[in-house]
Amino acid sequence: VSHRTESRRTKCEYTDDKLCSNASHKRTEQSTKMLKNNTYLSMMTGSRLNRSVLFVLLSFPLFIYYYCQRLSSQSVNGMHSVQDMSKYHYLNSTGSTRNRYSGQLSSSSGCLNRNLAKDNVTLPNVLLIGVQKSGTSSLASWMRRVGICMSEVQPGEPSHYEKEAHYFDYFNTIGKKRKYDFDHSKIYARRFAHCCTGQSKTKSEILAMDATPATVLFPKSVRITFDSVDPTGELAKRAKFMIILREPISRELSFYNHYAYECRKKVQSAHMDTSGHNDTKSIKCSAKLWDSKMRRVKTFSEFMEDNTLINSRFAPEPDPLGRSSWRNMNRGLYADFLREWFELFDREQILVLSQEELVSDEGSFLNRVHSFLGLDSSIGNFHLKQVNAKDDGNKVKEVLCSDQEKLDQIFDPLNEDLYRLLEENSGPPMEQRPFQKFVKRNCTVEDG
Repeated sequence: VSHRTESRRTKCEYTDDKLCSNASHKRTEQSTKMLKNNTYLSMMTGSRLNRSVLFVLLSFPLFIYYYCQRLSSQSVNGMHSVQDMSKYHYLNSTGSTRNRYSGQLSSSSGCLNRNLAKDNVTLPNVLLIGVQKSGTSSLASWMRRVGICMSEVQPGEPSHYEKEAHYFDYFNTIGKKRKYDFDHSKIYARRFAHCCTGQSKTKSEILAMDATPATVLFPKSVRITFDSVDPTGELAKRAKFMIILREPISRELSFYNHYAYECRKKVQSAHMDTSGHNDTKSIKCSAKLWDSKMRRVKTFSEFMEDNTLINSRFAPEPDPLGRSSWRNMNRGLYADFLREWFELFDREQILVLSQEELVSDEGSFLNRVHSFLGLDSSIGNFHLKQVNAKDDGNKVKEVLCSDQEKLDQIFDPLNEDLYRLLEENSGPPMEQRPFQKFVKRNCTVEDG
């Protein structure tokens, strides 16, 4: 926008200096000569047609003057518009503007495109944005094994911060005012600075990835972070995003089992009181899973009623520049999330993957990732490994049929919305098309 404004301003200044003044001077001089020539003037005024011609000739310098003034005014207004919208640069990324840029890396942009960034900071150029419990850990593990650089774990952080930096959801969790400005972006960028040292690859081939699955909740925060590092928007246009979608009810059950397992571990490791029972008062489990009154882990039915059904409506992302809390919105509302991402980034930057294809046809799944990221052909023999699978014997295998009926009422229309959205907005050429429809899992009937 600023480039076009500058171009328009330059054109206007040139017009004022050269065309406007010269044309005005010449036409005025000619008109004066004609007025002095009484014979010619009488011929021109002899008919209605000649009078019209005379009017045009005399008015032309005035027309040039007002035209130049108007062009100059539009240029100034354009400058004001850029200044007013600079705080929300991510909202100015229309499709037509984004498509003017190539999504490919270039050697001139340096390692992780840092030549485009302020102070040469290094943001990741690949983000696996979600969704949780859909195979993101397996894919991230595979990508690390084939040589993609991951986040550097900071002192005091758990080891899984190598996979997921938790930058965009961290500010939401602590409930403080989020500042996705350049100073805070440098904190995020420091996690990937090591990716550009001691690498055998050429600088333009290096890929660095953040695989925080909660990132799907915060597309505006991602966009404004990239734009704070590179206000031209070019750095954001070179990023690549991947998202794995899973049948929503299966994902919900997997989410429940994962955190119920963690909660039971805390119960088992709690200090024993004098009567020989676990001291459940000191247990710190997620409120989503822990029944504080009964002092036990909730059943899936209770979890569904207290969380899934309540958070099944769209909730807009909080203002990245304001004070806000966590975005309470179920991760299974895929179409709603994707629309936000499609508005802020070019569609071909976003690869939508199917968890069911990951399970049923791992080769095709990995080929899509391989092609999307432009990985070396020599790494094709690597296979996914199942990670993050936890079972202490209490894992819920199937949901109750009565619960599934309630969930179907929510997710069936949402799934159809997703299929339409992906059909109407085609992605990169290697993406599955049409998107593989979800297969529902079996349910179980209540006892008695």
